[in-house]
Amino acid sequence: MSRDVRIRLAESQDIDAILPLFTAYRVFYGLEPRTADSWAYLAARLADGSAMVLLAEDEEGEGLGLVLMYPGFDSLALAPSWLLSDLFVEPEARGHGIALALMQAAHALAAERGAGSMLLETAHDNLAAQALYRKLGYVRDSVFGRYALKLARTD
Repeated sequence: MSRDVRIRLAESQDIDAILPLFTAYRVFYGLEPRTADSWAYLAARLADGSAMVLLAEDEEGEGLGLVLMYPGFDSLALAPSWLLSDLFVEPEARGHGIALALMQAAHALAAERGAGSMLLETAHDNLAAQALYRKLGYVRDSVFGRYALKLARTD
């Protein structure tokens, strides 16, 4: 990594540092920022422990990127499995190995907490992310298809 970056597990008091990255991630995928709703969502996830956020910061503590993960279970493997839901690095911070460092920290945290696997998904046209995932050993699932049913407003 060519920048001085610290990656740490975020806590509830870090929501204000996470929020600009999280809303930029939503905008990247064509969604409205919904800043107040995003703040409440992150606060609830961190408060109840249903999500883990790794935050990449520069030497001044400025947020450069994040990974948001949800611990879960894999019924077929009979083991814990984590869903890496969101990976985002600020555009001006890209190209410095921050995404790779975040992914490696995510793998280490999940393994430390007993996960047997890490799952993720990305947009079909997000070729940069797909290249990173392949580099890290992720394999596209050719056995199972992903289906979604909207039950409530999620935009």
